[in-house]
Amino acid sequence: MKTAFTILLYTFSLFSFAQEKTVSAVKNNVGNTISTATEVISITKVLTILVVIILTWGLMKLLDWFFKNLVKNFNRHRLKILRLQPIVKILVWTLAVYTLIITLFNPSAEAIYALMGSSALALGFALQDIVKNIFGGLLIILDRPFQIGDRINIKGNYGEVVNIGLRNTIVNTLDDNTVTIPNSAIISDSISNANSGALDCMVVINLWLPINVDVTEIRKIVEEAAITSRYLNIDRPITILFFDHFDDHAATKVVVKAYVLDARYEKLFEGDVTESSKKAFIEAGIYN
Repeated sequence: MKTAFTILLYTFSLFSFAQEKTVSAVKNNVGNTISTATEVISITKVLTILVVIILTWGLMKLLDWFFKNLVKNFNRHRLKILRLQPIVKILVWTLAVYTLIITLFNPSAEAIYALMGSSALALGFALQDIVKNIFGGLLIILDRPFQIGDRINIKGNYGEVVNIGLRNTIVNTLDDNTVTIPNSAIISDSISNANSGALDCMVVINLWLPINVDVTEIRKIVEEAAITSRYLNIDRPITILFFDHFDDHAATKVVVKAYVLDARYEKLFEGDVTESSKKAFIEAGIYN
């Protein structure tokens, strides 16, 4: 009986000792976890991240103002200047994020590679649409099917590209509407580019006249209307074509192809030539 009591007492002592060690180990682990979390996520680091984000955002606004004024002062090189804007903005954001990671967390090379791999995997599943748009933006910047300042037609929206972002591209239409198009939709669709990085672009003007007009006289009138326009690029050729149509009624279609000094003058030039030609047609008695 005494031996059994001794064994029971010894077992209870061992259990108490093991329980104390377990509680002590748990306390140490919890303390280490809290200490590590405090080191990784501290008030100082959170404030530093917020300050860097605010400063980077302010720098973006400053860059927008800088490029806007640079374009005003050097309008002839407008497209070349605007071509650099999205590249500079992406580099600034990338540098800000890289600086934060290296400065605050100082990870090892293995940790960076592991983080990049896991982040890419997580983003690929959770943020498929955003990742598609970001890769689309990078492809647009690198492949350059168009750039800021170009006049493009994408998904039935024709206008000037005013911004190329990581997620979407903004087009300002001729009706002064702002259209935001996801980059993933752009890279998977056909794009019509009117000037392809050049400052000037071709303008096509259609004029309709009676079928029995004198084409020699019409050519002189239309050519004079185009040459006298202040928006014409005189260094590029003017082409005038005639086509007969017999659909609803017989008519002559006059097609004028000419280049303007700046792509922004496209509709101004078209209206200028149409107005001058119509006045001359009336004076010549071509319009009854």
